[in-house]
Amino acid sequence: MNTVMLQHNKVTLALHEVRPGTGRPLLFLHGLGESAAMMSKLSVDWTGPVWALDFTGHGQSTVPRGGGYSCEILMADADIALRHLGEATVLGRGLGAYIAFLLSGARPTLVRGAILLDGPGLAGGSIHATSNTEINDIGERAGT
Repeated sequence: MNTVMLQHNKVTLALHEVRPGTGRPLLFLHGLGESAAMMSKLSVDWTGPVWALDFTGHGQSTVPRGGGYSCEILMADADIALRHLGEATVLGRGLGAYIAFLLSGARPTLVRGAILLDGPGLAGGSIHATSNTEINDIGERAGT
């Protein structure tokens, strides 16, 4: 998997090319506590290149000094990845779906579509997805 390192203030973000292709890119955004490696297991029928971002403090991206995991910071992470890729479709899971939703409203000329998938929940919530969505069958359930 080819990885491009992008700078976001003092954090280095890992943007992984899951698979090459021709056409519009698909950008995977993982859920809270997950990583691009988990998202790269998705089987999707997409002809364009598929990329997966490790949010700040997740996967191969660096951990910020003193924290900094607000939705605004993660949205800025995704915005930097989107600016690197150009016009793309975004697929988010859990917290990544929320970020994809925010990004699609903030960058309507760059986000050509957003696919939103539920995730495992936050602390105090369910430890399993509440809709029987498993990481292995997401592509099939999303109709891709």
